[in-house]
Amino acid sequence: MENMKNVLIVEDEMQMQKLLSICLQDQPFVVKTVGTGEEAIQLLRSFEYDLILLDIMLPGIDGYEVLKSFRLIDEDTPVILLTAVGETGDIVRGLNLGADDYITKPFEPSELVARMNSVIRRFKRQPEQTNIIKRHGVMLDQNKRQFTLEDKKIDFTKKEYQIFLRLFMNPEQVFTREELLQLEWNGPEERFDRSIDTHIKNIREKIREVGCDKPLIETVWGVGYKYFSSTDLL
Repeated sequence: MENMKNVLIVEDEMQMQKLLSICLQDQPFVVKTVGTGEEAIQLLRSFEYDLILLDIMLPGIDGYEVLKSFRLIDEDTPVILLTAVGETGDIVRGLNLGADDYITKPFEPSELVARMNSVIRRFKRQPEQTNIIKRHGVMLDQNKRQFTLEDKKIDFTKKEYQIFLRLFMNPEQVFTREELLQLEWNGPEERFDRSIDTHIKNIREKIREVGCDKPLIETVWGVGYKYFSSTDLL
């Protein structure tokens, strides 16, 4: 049996939702459909998908904002924009924000399926070679999206992984709590809490649990956090 791919559809029009479901019902896709950008963000915080079909014109948080937020933490998962005929500016803006392709409404079902399969193939053809970065004994396998220390997996939650990845990939750069909060896609009412401090505490504890006694994350008082440089640990 062909390997099933998880697809998230973000579309607010009920008729278009039904049409998309019909188009894909005989394809090797497991489809989840939501009608708002807020719902999409909640799902993307918790689950991973092989492909996202994203309507630009959504109520509330529009497709641009969903895409922009998603690309902060995931630069690879393919995104196809759904857009109205003739909206060239929408297409260009979406592609500049990190979309992989687009399809205009109305569309032929066969064209939609062909474009979906095409971007999935391109994604799978990304370099298969080991893509490893190692700092202070901590190893990042970018293909597996996994951190290890001496072959012991560091069991981060998705949020912890996103935060640690941002620090790990930018050693010595100081990130404010506000910048790290953006990785969580919290609403304005949550942006001033201390959730980042809690996540950092948990990240440090999990790194210690796998045997790393080096202080990899430094608190920059009154500002935020940074990942230690190699010279800090000498």
